[in-house]
Amino acid sequence: MAEGRLAGRSAVVTGGARGIGAAIALAFAAEGARVVIFDVDGVAADATAEAVGQGCAARVVDVSDERAVDGAFDALAAEGFACDVLINNAAIQREGALAEQSLDDARAVIDTNLLGTFLCSRAALRGMIERQGGGVIVNLSSVLGLTGDALLPIYSATKHAILGLTRSTAAAYAAAGIRCVAICPGDVDTELNQQYFASQADPVTFRARVEREYPGRRMARPDEIARLAVFLASDDASFVNGSYMLADGGIMARLFDLY
Repeated sequence: MAEGRLAGRSAVVTGGARGIGAAIALAFAAEGARVVIFDVDGVAADATAEAVGQGCAARVVDVSDERAVDGAFDALAAEGFACDVLINNAAIQREGALAEQSLDDARAVIDTNLLGTFLCSRAALRGMIERQGGGVIVNLSSVLGLTGDALLPIYSATKHAILGLTRSTAAAYAAAGIRCVAICPGDVDTELNQQYFASQADPVTFRARVEREYPGRRMARPDEIARLAVFLASDDASFVNGSYMLADGGIMARLFDLY
């Protein structure tokens, strides 16, 4: 396996079949980590694992299912895979103002985004504590974990909650050599975002309007978020704990832009 900043590390990346998760899996493997992808889409996860190479493996795991999560981590441990880096990336969203949201949709978002982060963190922490070798948890929050969106109220609420979970985890386990940090991306040019733009009445105009909101007039690329995850998981960030890092192209640096 290639040497790099994550050489000798074993990482689980949830929601790793596509988008940011896939980019993180690729970047981690390139930096020497052994990577396992968790995703509900087994076909896509297998394809990503094959593309990543470097011994990357995929497991079909619904992160909102306690038994599935605990079973997956137990199975990895039995195979000699000691997860010392966890990337909590799996997330979904349901668009609509609060009064229009169904209870089923709200529960689905909360269960995947927040409960999934909790369940995977709990399972990974138990192994890290038992092995007494430290570890790192990187949670994917969002700029919507710092503000709100009229049409993404439940998603935004879960991303706020993830920041609270990040701080609490860091405070509880720092003495055990375990760090917990978060990344707050803005819009990222993923396949899912591209599909969302394509669903609009005028996709080109809609995308241009979104990109105009950013000072640099563009969204992030998945690899840009992945490189930040590599840094946070590496020893280069050994004193970064309980905090979040914005990767938003400066969109949160201004209130509004009349021009």
